[in-house]
Amino acid sequence: MKYVELHSASAFSFLEGASRPEDLVSRAKELEQPAIALVDRDGVYGAPRLHMAAKSVGIQPHVGAEISVEGFGNLARPPSWMPNSFPARPVRLPLLVKSRAGYQNLCRLMTRYKLREKEKGTGTANLDEVAEHTEGLVCLTGGAEGVLAASLSNKGFEEAGKNIELLTTIFGRQDVYVELQRHCDVVEERRNQAAVRLGERLGLPLLATNGVRYATAAEREILDVFTSAFDRRDGAAIFGFAGSDSEHERTLRKTPIHPG
Repeated sequence: MKYVELHSASAFSFLEGASRPEDLVSRAKELEQPAIALVDRDGVYGAPRLHMAAKSVGIQPHVGAEISVEGFGNLARPPSWMPNSFPARPVRLPLLVKSRAGYQNLCRLMTRYKLREKEKGTGTANLDEVAEHTEGLVCLTGGAEGVLAASLSNKGFEEAGKNIELLTTIFGRQDVYVELQRHCDVVEERRNQAAVRLGERLGLPLLATNGVRYATAAEREILDVFTSAFDRRDGAAIFGFAGSDSEHERTLRKTPIHPG
């Protein structure tokens, strides 16, 4: 079974992605991945370019978006002692399209909350609106920007369980996946342990992703600059298809995830 990246973002996620959709497709082809999903922030702007590039090289394209949502609190934030921490921002739900109806619902949902924006990029969907547009969509619990990370950071394990259970009520248990990402970060490793436990408790499948933000090692530097500008703080953990792994990173990747 080959790995497929189901949570990547392109430069259409302004200041959060460094690569064009075409470059992400090219890298996926080099890695012999049979498919790739593009899940940009609050939009499907890169979907046409992803589709054309993927079809030209024989890769299956999957479309989705991260939608900003009220009702789950704000994104997990760095410790209060860190200087210049970024302001509070709403949790984002990564949604993947699995049918024509799903694409229509995703576009209608984003259009609805964007029409309420007073400033560009500030719109959010409420949970009632999300519930009205779930047909044909698959929901992931997300990485650092997602509901699982926010719930664990803000109120702990039991609250995280309640919020993931709420997602199953909204989307249906068959369309919710507990997402795991590994980037050699201690907080993330703890989140993964909690994710495994929650998946077992709720009977939900686990899904491994990389939360890809760039296609090549050279583009890492571009994204570092974007991240510093976006978060107004010194560099953060940035993730992509390619990079230079330290011995510590290689060792951590070999460490199994278990609920212990």
